Amino acid sequence: MFFSKDGRVVNIVQLGGPASTMGLHIVSSIIVGLTFGYFLDEYFGTKPWLLMIFFLLGVVAGFKLVFEDFRRLQKRMEARKQQGSLKQDGEESDEQDQPKA
Repeated sequence: MFFSKDGRVVNIVQLGGPASTMGLHIVSSIIVGLTFGYFLDEYFGTKPWLLMIFFLLGVVAGFKLVFEDFRRLQKRMEARKQQGSLKQDGEESDEQDQPKA
């Protein structure tokens, strides 16, 4: 069945969102860099130079955004792991986690 009870689908969806965001950050920053470079080249008449410079700036900006997203995802996973280890050490969990009898 598609909706399994072991949480595999939930894990895929939770990682799929940030992964697609990272891909969109790379692509959109490159497109923005190319667009700025193209129109500035047309305006100033410096045909390939500004296009190449802004393309490289777009690539750098895209990878910077991906790095920030990855760090944010890593912190979230560490916090989730820390919460799980606290529950395993015997601390009381919230009432939301316990099944209702």
